[in-house]
Parts: sequence; C-alpha cells; structure tokens
Amino acid sequence: MSVGKHSAKGRGQIRTLHSVWRVTFIIFFLFVFRYALCATPLCFAASATASIKEGNSLYHQEKYDEALKHYNEAVISKPDSDVINFDIGTALYQKQDYEKAIEAFNKALLSDNHKIEQKAAYNIGNCKYRLGALKMNTDLASAVRLYREALDYYKRSIELNQKNTNAKYNHEFVEKELKILLDKLKQQKEKGQQGNQQKQQQAQKQQGAEQGEEKKEQQKGEGLKPAEGHKREQNAQKEMSEEEARMILDRYNQQDQSVANMDRNLRDRRYPRVLKDW
Repeated sequence: MSVGKHSAKGRGQIRTLHSVWRVTFIIFFLFVFRYALCATPLCFAASATASIKEGNSLYHQEKYDEALKHYNEAVISKPDSDVINFDIGTALYQKQDYEKAIEAFNKALLSDNHKIEQKAAYNIGNCKYRLGALKMNTDLASAVRLYREALDYYKRSIELNQKNTNAKYNHEFVEKELKILLDKLKQQKEKGQQGNQQKQQQAQKQQGAEQGEEKKEQQKGEGLKPAEGHKREQNAQKEMSEEEARMILDRYNQQDQSVANMDRNLRDRRYPRVLKDW
C-alpha cells in the first residue's frame, strides 16, 4: 500500500516537471520568435518609420538636434533612403551645418522620385548660397564660385519642376548678387594692380634715390682724388723747385769757379812767372 502511494507521488512529480519544462520552452520559443521577427526588414522598416515620424514631429517643434538624432537612427537601417537623407539634410540646414547638409542632399539627389530630386537640388542651391554669403567678406573669389554653383542647382531644380517659383526667385536673386560680387572682385583686382604699380614705382624711386646717393658718394670720392693729386703735384713741384735750386746753385758755383779760374789765368798771363834772366 505504501509502495503504491510512493509510485503515484513520483509520477505526479514527473508530470509537474514536464509541465514546467513545457511552459519554459514555450516562453523561450516566443522570445526567439519575436526576436527573429524584429530582425526582419519588416521590423526594421517599422522602427525606421517610427523614428522618422518622431523626428518630423520634433522638427516642426524646431527641436532640430533631437530630430536629427531620430533621423540618424532611422538611416542606420536604410542608409540609401532618399527620404531619410533628405530629412537629415533639412535638419542640418536648420543647424547651419551647410556642408554636411549638402552631403545628405546629394544622396537624396540619387532618388528616382523627381519631386525629392528637385527639392534636394533646390536645397543644395540654398546651402551653396549660404556658404558663399559667409565667405563674401573674407574670400571673394570663393564666394563667387559658390554663388555660381548655387545658380546651377537652382537651374536643375527648375528643369525638374517648371512650377518651382521658389527656385526661380532664388535664381534671379542670386544672379543679381553674383553681379555685385563680380564688380567687387574686379575692383579688388584693379586695386591690387594699382597697389602693385605703386609698390613698383616706390621701389624704383627708392632704387633711384639709392643710386643717386651712391653717385654722390662716388663724386665725392673722385673730388678728393684730384685734390690729393694736386697736393702731391704741388709737393712734387716744390721738391723739384728745391732740386732745381740746388742745381742752379751748383751751376752758379761752377760759374764762380770758372770765373775764378779765368781770373787766375788772366793774372797769370799778366803776371807771368819770372824766368830766370841770364
């Protein structure tokens, strides 16, 4: 009797363990199934859509940093999405990060949807204009280049949608601004050329002045040499005069000796020596 009771009790415990394992397996299966379902493109698409929706809501509230965060989450699952990249570009534009905005809009330009393409081209034109305006006072040549690029993108947007009045207006506006910049650039070049000419003239004047000073110094040097030469010549003349005086004196001495000899001879002739008279 006790053996039967123990057997029944053992079978009950086994059934309980089986039930626990069955429930655990079902829960585990549901968890794995749910994870596998969320790993499918369908789940990622739903998640991306939710992120875009939340991002758009934040964008309209002008919370551009938060909106950009949601757009970046959405683009992870769809890196080539024209819509998400377009949204990223608009948020970056509002943050005045125009260069990164251009990168995002360029990805949106690859869209097969002409509506998105023409809007992306229009926004790139706006980014180019903004970048040019920032460089207008520091780098006029770069500003001119960016304005021209802006006109090209506005033109592309107009070609895709002839009814795009915003693109037409911006094209006309930037075209006028470009003419003003070109006039300024021309004036800047002319001033630069005038400045270079003035610098050259100043350099020539300075060079002429230096040459004039050198010539004066040279003339001074040449003026001293004749004076010194004249002095030496005078000294030489003085030395020659003294020598000449000595020569003259010698000649006079010689003449005196000659006169004395002549007188002696004359005396001797007048007063001959007595011969012995026999």
